Amino acid sequence: MPAPARGPTGRAVPDSGKNYRQALVAGGQARGLGRRRGRCPMTLDALRDVPVLRLEECSPNVSGLTLAAYLAPEELRPAAAKLLGKAYFLEDVSVVEVSEGFLGVYHFDHFDAPGRIALRVLIPKDAPELPTISDIYQGASWHERECRDFFGVTFAGHENMTPLLLAAEDAEFHPLRKGDKALKSLTDLVPDGEGGPQAGDVAAFLAAAEESEAPGTPSDVTGSADGHESDEGSAT
Repeated sequence: MPAPARGPTGRAVPDSGKNYRQALVAGGQARGLGRRRGRCPMTLDALRDVPVLRLEECSPNVSGLTLAAYLAPEELRPAAAKLLGKAYFLEDVSVVEVSEGFLGVYHFDHFDAPGRIALRVLIPKDAPELPTISDIYQGASWHERECRDFFGVTFAGHENMTPLLLAAEDAEFHPLRKGDKALKSLTDLVPDGEGGPQAGDVAAFLAAAEESEAPGTPSDVTGSADGHESDEGSAT
């Protein structure tokens, strides 16, 4: 008889992948789902009722994550507010340039329980903008400004979207943009099994990003800033 599957904490996971998938759908959590990787109830509960494009449990020993979620841009602020309400802190905000556009990456973790989470949002190249979360997590403010400096991605609703590291005269020069150099596809950048999308997902991600309402002043979510600010760099 095979040994039961075990989650990140080493506890047995008795339910099947089918039951896990049904449980997520019943919770209203996802429009598209990744496969089960080992259950961490607190981590799963952290994003309950937040619609995601793809959700995948990950192996902390492989990727350092327990959960990775791809979101449409309009779901970013509700997801951040939900994580703040569950006492997650923001580690960093980064941007990666891919052939499909840009990928915004947000890492969150928790002091009291294992459960490092990555939120990922695909940003169209011709409209590189996301809604700010700096009024939900104060520590996001300088991360977002750094991403604007290096990649030209702006954050709608940010109170001070001015250069952080660049001189004012270089504000439109974005040194980490690859220009005409060959870019990796999103499917090659993040392997499947570590929260990476499959080929069929990318078109859906782009469609969701392009159909999203233009981010405006962040009045849709009310959240109090927790004041945590990561020591890690943001733009990679």
